[in-house]
Amino acid sequence: MSAETAGAADDALLSLLGALEALGYDFVTPLNSTLRTVRSRREVARAGNLRDVLGWSLPFSPGSLGSEIEDLLLAADAVRDAGAQRRVTIRVSRVEGALFLHSAYPPGENGGVFLGPDSYRFARFTRSQLHGGQVRRVCDMGAGAGVGGITAAKALGEFEELRLTDVNPTALRFARINAVHAGVAATPLQASGAGADDASFDLILANPPFIADSQRPYSDGGDELGIELSVAWAAQAMERLIPGGRLLLYTGAPVVDGEDRLRAKLEYETAGRDCRLEYEEIDPDIFGGELRRPAYATVERIAAIGAVVTRA
Repeated sequence: MSAETAGAADDALLSLLGALEALGYDFVTPLNSTLRTVRSRREVARAGNLRDVLGWSLPFSPGSLGSEIEDLLLAADAVRDAGAQRRVTIRVSRVEGALFLHSAYPPGENGGVFLGPDSYRFARFTRSQLHGGQVRRVCDMGAGAGVGGITAAKALGEFEELRLTDVNPTALRFARINAVHAGVAATPLQASGAGADDASFDLILANPPFIADSQRPYSDGGDELGIELSVAWAAQAMERLIPGGRLLLYTGAPVVDGEDRLRAKLEYETAGRDCRLEYEEIDPDIFGGELRRPAYATVERIAAIGAVVTRA
């Protein structure tokens, strides 16, 4: 796709978000298991039902969505033929009042941009921690669709820079469009962590992948029962915080024989860097189906946690 064609496609996606807002579109993305259950109840979208197509990722008949929406999807190159039906390659969900583009179900192996229940918990955790104090420079590490950074920017109101980083160019594309639609000025950067420069930040946000032995890049948290990436991102973030700056980390923590393996690692990392750790268990049991896999043979539950690391 040429730069000119890509620009036109992005403009169409931005216009799509605006059109959906005007129509009062709303959708909350559930777990994939829930999505599969709902999809199994019907095979094709009901005529004109945008939630079926842009939320539940059901195939639709050409001409059944209304000319404006279908024309925008075609202009965005977001429609694929599926026999006599068509499918879209994107989903649109509402988080904390804002619409977000992300990948259709099932997300692609390499270019997939995931948004789900963890995104909603991450956004609520982020918003709950933004109370008082001036924040100038913000970085959302591994931003994905940009939920954390955009939620923070809307809550802060005034700031100098919002950096959105990700190794996935599709994620950065969606995050940039989502930010423009939300009225948030953001700087997308294709990079791992906070970027290769030496920039420092008042606030760093992170919602890293945390599933062990995953075959999907957007959910693979690496070794040590999936906590490797969370620990690595936290350690890098601590080095990039200004004095008094904070890291807001939302992730999953495996619990083995009553011990939270992630908490022990974060306590060690913060103690060595003159940082203070506040640690909260947000949900005691998420993604219970993962425990049936061999990688989790020793794990009794996966908890959703929110950690606040403050640099002295």
